[in-house]
Amino acid sequence: MTESHIFQNAQGFVIENSQFVVSQAEKRGLQILLEASIPAAAYDSSEHPRHCHPGTRYQYIDQIVNWGLEGSNRGHHIFWLKGPAGVGKSAIAQSCAEELATQKKLAAAFFFSRPNQREDPQRLFTSISYQWASKRKPYAEILKSTIHDDPTIVNKALPHQFHHLFVSPLQKLVANGEDITERVVIIDGLDECAGVAAQRTIVEIIAASIRDSVTPFIWLICSRLEPHLVTAFNTLEVSVVTHQEELTVSRDIDNEIAKYLTDELAKIGREHDIPLPWPHERDIGTLINLSSGLFIYANTVVRFIGDHNSLGPETQLRAVVALAKIVAKRSSEHPLSELDSFYLLIIQRIPAKVLQTVQWILLATIIPDIGTDAEYNRQLLGLSRSEFRTACRTLHSVMKIEEGQIVFYHASFMDCMQDPQRSREFCIRSGSGLALRTNLMQRLQAVCNDPSIRPYSESFYALIQADRHESNDANVHAYENVILGFFSLFLNIPRSAAILTALACLNFERMAKLWVRDAWVPLNMNTVFLRIPKKYRSKIVQSCKDRDREVHAWEVAQMPRGADWDRSYILGHSQHKCFCWYDLSRRSFTLRSYYERPTGKYLTAGYLAADLATPECPTGVVKDARSGLGQDTTECHEPRHAPHAGPSNNSTPIPTAMGNSRKHRRPKVGHLDLVNKHRKRPRPKEDNENAPSPGRRLRKLL
Repeated sequence: MTESHIFQNAQGFVIENSQFVVSQAEKRGLQILLEASIPAAAYDSSEHPRHCHPGTRYQYIDQIVNWGLEGSNRGHHIFWLKGPAGVGKSAIAQSCAEELATQKKLAAAFFFSRPNQREDPQRLFTSISYQWASKRKPYAEILKSTIHDDPTIVNKALPHQFHHLFVSPLQKLVANGEDITERVVIIDGLDECAGVAAQRTIVEIIAASIRDSVTPFIWLICSRLEPHLVTAFNTLEVSVVTHQEELTVSRDIDNEIAKYLTDELAKIGREHDIPLPWPHERDIGTLINLSSGLFIYANTVVRFIGDHNSLGPETQLRAVVALAKIVAKRSSEHPLSELDSFYLLIIQRIPAKVLQTVQWILLATIIPDIGTDAEYNRQLLGLSRSEFRTACRTLHSVMKIEEGQIVFYHASFMDCMQDPQRSREFCIRSGSGLALRTNLMQRLQAVCNDPSIRPYSESFYALIQADRHESNDANVHAYENVILGFFSLFLNIPRSAAILTALACLNFERMAKLWVRDAWVPLNMNTVFLRIPKKYRSKIVQSCKDRDREVHAWEVAQMPRGADWDRSYILGHSQHKCFCWYDLSRRSFTLRSYYERPTGKYLTAGYLAADLATPECPTGVVKDARSGLGQDTTECHEPRHAPHAGPSNNSTPIPTAMGNSRKHRRPKVGHLDLVNKHRKRPRPKEDNENAPSPGRRLRKLL
């Protein structure tokens, strides 16, 4: 009898500490697809927009739902619902998604939102695909196998993504005899998708799929009337398959706004035991006039009046009614001028001691890699959790914190706060932006320019305003978020001579030694380089592309494998420099220490050859086809002292290939384990006399 084994034909797992762990390399296709999607963009996520109030916008909802249910009688397969900000497009899309889901006619829904960091076009089709796969098991099985065989599908260009995620699997379903019925896909806020070109491409891909009949989808697309989208939808190829419906800012919907305000304020009155009659009819009339046909105004007013952290609904209502006199004196052609006035009322009522903190919180949401993550935002600003919550409560009418994310109710608020013409002295990009950038610069100088501060000591935590009792990971990110925040603000806020002078005096060498992230993803150093005036570049940033490789062979020798010399930079000057490598494989920048060219015996070819020689390479040199120089496979480390290298105070560092030999190994440093954890570069143990040589080599310098 054949003996069976419990692990027979098993694959894709490892055993760690007596537990089964699924290998990363064997992730199932749907898991890869989920990681490349945005679950928060779905209609049933916790961040979905509010649906229309009962009895309002019913004519548009009925029209769209009936269009989705018409079947073969449908004249057009794209429904473009267009209109300016604040007229209720997202609420209509949400109501339609809920109704079509009830009718089992919804394939997926994706709600773009720029202020809530849901703007990546690369995640649109992956999200739609994942949502539909959760409803169609045969489609999910094909998709799972397809992505498992080629996980790079989720990173391909949008046309290729669409083909591999929809067209090819659907062809297989049809070949297998599966019945495929029409389903509606809803895309809301297409104008908030990052990149004008990406928006046009999405429209073109969808229109082409309809003309070629390669998918069973019909598409509801909601967006503002941006010129490039108007042009895209009016082209002959797209217009023939599209029905267009425009929502306008009109006082014709005053009765619907009146119903919404009456119902919602009556509910607030009951919750606070306010005696009737409240609100008075004249107050409702004032609010209707202030709304001027914008549902977003009415929504925001209701949240403002119902704020539990205020003096009460009656006081809040009086403040809004008083705003009517101010608005009447102003004349503006901006369609959202009334809404802007209300946003300014909200900001003006924030206590003076809290206002700057609130502005900094809003400013941090537009910083890459910080964004709407509440914890990163708090760490960047050095606030305690109670301080952060208190500041955010003052913006209850326009935003909320949900599942660790800052969620804005409407993009118009951040649009207003970033436009100096609309928010005037409260614009977050002007005075408050300069103040925050100065604050971050001072914190960086205090850490990087003081040699007495030891890495991750009590003084270090105090200067970056991190919580010493939190995990090491959280504190590491707190320091690095300060760096990311500073450089992002450097790009977005007008530069000044004072900030450039301070940057020229920053110790970049020390900054790099404290940087432990493996990749510096969010920043583009090419843009930073171009933003710095030429007279400051010699002290702040120098392009490696401008340096001849033959002349600067020592610097080239420090390049790690996969780094691009022509797209890398040297930050700082004199003894305070560091490298900012561009990693070709990760397409991102990484900070690394810079080592000055050594003198004396370190420059002798015989010394290098003897120290680097191995049985595989007797000369110790491997040629690099890109530059004709020797190829080194690693970076450099901190200074080591060699017995034969001269005086004991020689601080010239030597490359890893030399430094990893036993006589050059450095002692352990206090935070080395944390650094290694993030950089993922294991080092040989010092007490292991038989540790194998890493076999690293340096380029030939002479």
